Amino acid sequence: MTSVLSTTTTYADIGPRICVTPPYYALGDLVSPAPGLAGATVPVQSPTGRQAPVINIAEAGRHLAILGLCAAATTNPAPGKHYYLAHRGVGRMYPPTGSPPGRGGGPLHGTASARMSGRNRAVAETELHDADGTLVARLDMEYLVLSVPVFRRLMGPATAPDATGPAQPYAAPAPLTDVSADDRSATARMTVNPSLCQGHFAGHPALPVSVAGYATFALFDHVLEAAAGPDARWQPGSYRLRADHLAAAGRTCTVEVEPSAPTEPDAHDRAFTGTLRSGGQDIFSIQVDYTVV
Repeated sequence: MTSVLSTTTTYADIGPRICVTPPYYALGDLVSPAPGLAGATVPVQSPTGRQAPVINIAEAGRHLAILGLCAAATTNPAPGKHYYLAHRGVGRMYPPTGSPPGRGGGPLHGTASARMSGRNRAVAETELHDADGTLVARLDMEYLVLSVPVFRRLMGPATAPDATGPAQPYAAPAPLTDVSADDRSATARMTVNPSLCQGHFAGHPALPVSVAGYATFALFDHVLEAAAGPDARWQPGSYRLRADHLAAAGRTCTVEVEPSAPTEPDAHDRAFTGTLRSGGQDIFSIQVDYTVV
């Protein structure tokens, strides 16, 4: 007998089956009208920095990846809680066309279509629209799906207490230190503060993929300022990300940004690669096409 959710469901039904909890989980009015489908209101909680969109690329990815795993959970035939670890992603951000959320633009709304692509894998296609229905962002995500016992064997004994801190820890700038930047590259360090891991994951706090991305984009802002001046902003386009390891709370990471070839040569004439490493492991990397605006 399977446990696929076959009727209209909400967070009350899906929450016990997934790995993320508030405040990292911040979707509103989550609903799944059928297995593999989900929709929700998406908040804007983090500063955009020098990015032009109404929501920064890391936060859009955060909410869409969570919405995608919620949709995937409704199709998982295995009962109980599972960990849906973001593994590979391909996405695109679109230029803003109206007022930002909270300034007359209304809320953002996300949709997801997902399925289990194997016993331990899931895939999701997600979109984010503004109040007028204009496309803001798109993200196709692949997840590694782990049962609770498998996840605990992977992570080993808990090395840090459950994360605590501000009720909304993602409104602050990325906690970069030792920043060194010029118009060609930049490096910095970031300690994985437990407050950044709230809701990701209970018993084994680890750096969320979106926070790793947030750190690389904040570092790129320094490169952009050096290259194009203090008022320069950038519009992200297509991007590709990969997350290969988890950085537990307390670890220190090296953040690096450098120019790279565009992921789509005919789409944007500039690109950069951001990486985050810790203890000799590649934690996270992303290639982003962009334009200066």
